[in-house]
Amino acid sequence: MAMENSKKAVSLTALAVLLLTLAPMTNASTLTVDLNPQTQVAKVNSLSATKIVLTYPANSTIARYLENVNSSESLNASFTGGTGVRELQGSFDNGDSSVAVRNMTVALSYSAKGNATALVINKSTNITSYVTGVFKVTNGTVHADLGWRAYVVSGPMDLDMHDHTVDINMVGSMVQDSLATRVFALEFILSAFGGSGVWNSPTLNFTALNTPLTSWTKNYDASTNTTTFTKTIPGESTFSATFSKDGQDYTLSVVSDPTGAVVVHGYANAEANSLVIVPAPATSVGVLAAGSAMVVAAAAAAGYLYFRTRRPQSSGKAVLPTW
Repeated sequence: MAMENSKKAVSLTALAVLLLTLAPMTNASTLTVDLNPQTQVAKVNSLSATKIVLTYPANSTIARYLENVNSSESLNASFTGGTGVRELQGSFDNGDSSVAVRNMTVALSYSAKGNATALVINKSTNITSYVTGVFKVTNGTVHADLGWRAYVVSGPMDLDMHDHTVDINMVGSMVQDSLATRVFALEFILSAFGGSGVWNSPTLNFTALNTPLTSWTKNYDASTNTTTFTKTIPGESTFSATFSKDGQDYTLSVVSDPTGAVVVHGYANAEANSLVIVPAPATSVGVLAAGSAMVVAAAAAAGYLYFRTRRPQSSGKAVLPTW
């Protein structure tokens, strides 16, 4: 009876999740991919949390303009096409035109606070999109293609939100939006940093996952039928630019500290940037890896038996099920 229940659980489970965490826990960015072999649709949740810091000398002219800044805004909208969807689609392609974005919703929020020596902007962009073309069947085996998971939107991503156009991606755009009413200060910052790399840095950037899944550490927990792939990317990356005027320094910076892990519900093997979903070996045992650091996790359901039972008997070729 236990074996029958186990087989039934494997055949009915149809969920996969990939979660990426970037930057310190207080300012974490996450990428979650929820894969469903039954519907052949992936729900992709991208949360980009970015901290932008502008430092300036105390008692400087800029300090007087920025030390009392205290503003915030929240915007949200849904899209079934248009420039934003095409930008996200282009970032997901990864040379594979089968991956397609059907629609997406976007929630953008930011706060800007200034004091005598620094302006801090906290920006959060949450994109939930629905993607097709992730699952494939090769020689009767189900593959979940995750090569596109390390996506980056390299340019502006302009969206119409609440009756005005907003670039939800670039660092410079966020600084401009936050200081739209502080004309003198914004003109100075544009002059000092407008051509710098940090000004033109994207915030929708998950390239920390750009390592083959085969290089990640794998553990299998038979008691929960869960496979865990873990990967930690050590160190902290700081993107900054410095401007000097009249012997005084001004700095604009963005900081990230990526680490990660992948968790798969069901038994899966990694092949480059794909997960191959197969029946668990009868003798498999393991321990579910749990990190105390910031975690990237993905859970993928074992749809192997489901696809096998849907395979036409006459042709002998496995096909994806249709509903």
